[in-house]
Amino acid sequence: MLAAVVMLAAGSSPVLAARSGGRDQSFAGDGVAVLDFGPRADGAAAGDVLVTSSDKVVTVGPVGVGADTVFGVSRLRADGTPDRSFHGTGRRLTSLTGRDVPRRVIALGGGRQLVGGSAGDAFGLVAYRRDGSPDPGFGTGGAVTTDVTAGPDQVLDLRRRPDGSILAAGTAGEGFAIVRYRPDGTLDPGFGDAGVVVTTAGFWGTPNAVRLQPDGRLLVVGSSEPDAHGYLGFAVMRYTADGTLDETFGGGDGLVTTYPPGREYSRAWAVLVLPDGRLVVGGGGYGEGDYSYFCLARYLADGTPDSTFGQDGVLSTWLQPYYAHVNALARQGDGKIVAAGWTDGEDWSDALAVVRYHPDGTLDRAFSHDGSAVVDLAQRTAEARAVATRNGKIVLAGEMASYAGRRWAIVVRYRQ
Repeated sequence: MLAAVVMLAAGSSPVLAARSGGRDQSFAGDGVAVLDFGPRADGAAAGDVLVTSSDKVVTVGPVGVGADTVFGVSRLRADGTPDRSFHGTGRRLTSLTGRDVPRRVIALGGGRQLVGGSAGDAFGLVAYRRDGSPDPGFGTGGAVTTDVTAGPDQVLDLRRRPDGSILAAGTAGEGFAIVRYRPDGTLDPGFGDAGVVVTTAGFWGTPNAVRLQPDGRLLVVGSSEPDAHGYLGFAVMRYTADGTLDETFGGGDGLVTTYPPGREYSRAWAVLVLPDGRLVVGGGGYGEGDYSYFCLARYLADGTPDSTFGQDGVLSTWLQPYYAHVNALARQGDGKIVAAGWTDGEDWSDALAVVRYHPDGTLDRAFSHDGSAVVDLAQRTAEARAVATRNGKIVLAGEMASYAGRRWAIVVRYRQ
């Protein structure tokens, strides 16, 4: 059964839980749910999270089953207990090839969800109905696989268009691809080459995240190539919907590279598109005495650094003793930015971390005393992979691991 288990650092109190940035004690007893995918599961992680209008929490991530890796989907009720109206247990395992890794989940309407990731070396998508069963109106038995290139392909982002069609974007061989599907999962021949567009220019550096803009343009973020000093910076590239570099972005070549001050090695892992078209990129910056920091950079819609944010568009936040890194970003309805990832915990284990900023990049010190909250799981290492905000709650999804290497998917809920 999918279980809600409380595993927290000492010191939790009703007063702390009731304030902004306190763990929500109405969720799983003390704010943390550990997801159990049953006796067949050898290990699990949560890589993305979706919160419904009724505060149900849907997570997706890879689950090990023997020698295979499969799609693992879970749904929790608003109180953090398994939603047994979803497949009878609150969880669902789906195998497409036995080498399957889900990356994103979006709502399709009518209580349905679409999960995208990799099915072996192909794009893999599975649609689920409200009750957790595969949607027979999508693909074959609810599933679609698309072999985009001869190399490894994987979906990293999904977007449902107003007409019901679906855009899937991700890495494809040595480049990137956008694939458009009709609502029933068939390829849309009116888009690109029989529904598929592959980029014509490679990424300058190491790509870590892909995000579709509302207009169909593709953002890719990661680490730049080394500069003359061997330093790495944030790299952001934008492609048009037809797969060419967007010459309206950056210096006319579709590329922006940012070196956070004092950080010799910076890696971007998340990108957030704001309602006005500006972009926030998050990751980690390493330097200054072997420390690493939560690093954010904000850009105008054309890729120009936003000078109203932080220092010349960049800010760094130091958390616990040595290391910290942003994996995911979200925006609250009031414009505040939530960054989630990991930092050092006690006994040198990684701890799940979340930081909230005002729209101008200053720390929101009304959130958990000083703007940051850390969940340190005793004798465990943990990190947040995804974050969502809704109905006055901040929901993080990620993974926890024992020192012996066993992994569990976890969900943590905070009060905004």
